[in-house]
Amino acid sequence: MNQLQAFVYFLKRMDIVMLDEILTDDISYCGTTKALFLEKLHDIFVWNRFLGNQTLPVKWSDTNSNHLQFFCWTQDGYENTFLVTSKANGDIISYINKRPHFGFHNSAFRVYEDEEIGFVKSTEFIMLQHHCKTAIEEMTDVLYTTELIVNWVNNYESLYLKIKDEEDECSYKNIKYVEEFYELWESKSYEEDLILKYKDAETAVLEFNKIEISDWLDKYHNLYFCVLFPSNSLAEFVCDKEYRYKLGNREYRSKELYYVEKFTDLYFTSNHR
Repeated sequence: MNQLQAFVYFLKRMDIVMLDEILTDDISYCGTTKALFLEKLHDIFVWNRFLGNQTLPVKWSDTNSNHLQFFCWTQDGYENTFLVTSKANGDIISYINKRPHFGFHNSAFRVYEDEEIGFVKSTEFIMLQHHCKTAIEEMTDVLYTTELIVNWVNNYESLYLKIKDEEDECSYKNIKYVEEFYELWESKSYEEDLILKYKDAETAVLEFNKIEISDWLDKYHNLYFCVLFPSNSLAEFVCDKEYRYKLGNREYRSKELYYVEKFTDLYFTSNHR
């Protein structure tokens, strides 16, 4: 096998050790270092194995023979695309990420601007990034409670305002930790707002079986569509007595948010029978 064939072979098998063995330091790795390139692939491998997959779906594009595609979710979709240039003998010259991502999902190959070779970090930038990373870690792998959410939002409001520009957007684009913190703060601030509005949702939930469904839907139409906004909760209610529920891989224990999610779920389900 030449180097290019070996890369595809070991990529499919998610063998990070052999990828490290066959790749050299003189290749251009999507603008970053070999070590960081492999670290990002390793994170994708970990996620793909978590999904129960033993191999990574990899194929060359049907429309561009130099585009290598790979994906974590299903066999018929490809989330990431590399433009791979190589010599006639199969020696790899460079990788270019042809599908840059701007989300934070584990299946996405993403190189942040501050991870690119040549990016210079000032002391102020390093401190800002550190504060954002610390804030994110405080909300990672935790049980979300009302107290935690409210306190965290209040504690980090000044940091959020520091990185928000005049157009109410994050002033640091494609910067690791900073952009993620910005979006996390906004999502938790939204949850704090729901916490403050929970009382009407609680009243609605407790009244659900006491009046006709049609009357209940009419009565709480404004609460659903104008106050809490329409959605299908998708929450998995774990324990009603403890107000525990799950949203994806996040678990909550919050009376206020429980009633908001429960009301949203009841309204959506009842309104779509």
